[in-house]
Amino acid sequence: MNLEERLGELLMVGFLGQEMTEQLAAHVLNLRPSGLIFFRRNIVAPTQLARLTRDIQTLALQEFGRPLLLAVDQEGGTVARMPPPFAQIPDAAILGSRGCQDVSHYSGLTAQEMLQVGLNLNLAPVLDVDISTPEGLMRRRSFGRDPSLVAECGTAAIVATQSERVIATAKHFPGLGRAQKDPHHDLPVVTANWEDLQNYDIVPFQSAIQANVACVMTSHTLYPTLDKELPGTFSPAIIRSLLREQLGFEGVVITDDLEMGAVARQYSPEAAALAALKAGADLLLVCNDLEKMQRTAEAVRDGLQRGLLDTDSLAASLARVERIRAKFLDPFRLSDISEVTNYFST
Repeated sequence: MNLEERLGELLMVGFLGQEMTEQLAAHVLNLRPSGLIFFRRNIVAPTQLARLTRDIQTLALQEFGRPLLLAVDQEGGTVARMPPPFAQIPDAAILGSRGCQDVSHYSGLTAQEMLQVGLNLNLAPVLDVDISTPEGLMRRRSFGRDPSLVAECGTAAIVATQSERVIATAKHFPGLGRAQKDPHHDLPVVTANWEDLQNYDIVPFQSAIQANVACVMTSHTLYPTLDKELPGTFSPAIIRSLLREQLGFEGVVITDDLEMGAVARQYSPEAAALAALKAGADLLLVCNDLEKMQRTAEAVRDGLQRGLLDTDSLAASLARVERIRAKFLDPFRLSDISEVTNYFST
């Protein structure tokens, strides 16, 4: 296929429902995304989830000749989409206080359970260093206040996850641990100087890159030291210069959800899509609004046709996505319902 026919592969989108329907099939076939993200609204039980992922992947293999990246936010604690009988994992703050052995154990267990039900990409671990006030945004989701500890625990999570052939994601680059505002609602501003960012916030991401983390998720946060005007997700200085050139990251850059308030207050879906791709993002994450997913897809196509997007850059993004798909999903195996039943009944 030519570049224009593959533009859907720059998208990761949410969906509605808990089983394969004509509407879900049409959604997948229309957008032709690289992946889908699963939420609690999509998950009831292990066997239900395994049937759903099996049906989705069967459709993708038949129609696209490739499996999809099937993602979930399964950090543990306050951010966990998979209910019991899936393992219920403590907050990162608790795990960090216990040491990295527990992090490795729970990350591996989560990856094993994900594989059983057909999920292959965990939007975790959080590598934000909790150096904010006591009411800070990431207090429960961070491994701690010490960047060395966060780096060690984050690396343990990444290695344990990817050893099970599940893709790990380091987030939220270049660090959300100082933020006071929640990007779900408002644009945070992190005013730390370069020395503090380098010695604290960025340290865990350097370790993650050295551990060959497959994906990095950007933050919808303004870092005036790095870019006075553009939040991380839309900043070439942060993605192309800092993450790619200075830190040497060669994997997939995925945006945080482009529907969040920090984005929606300043950008239309069309403007957000173009700005993120121009900045160097590889995958555009749109989680909830089906219309905005469609508008995002159309904006990418229109941006290419009008010469607003660089073809070489888009081709490089598609190649990076293809590399992680080949590394983690080849050979590909559909979920086995009987195995899932046995696994979760023991």
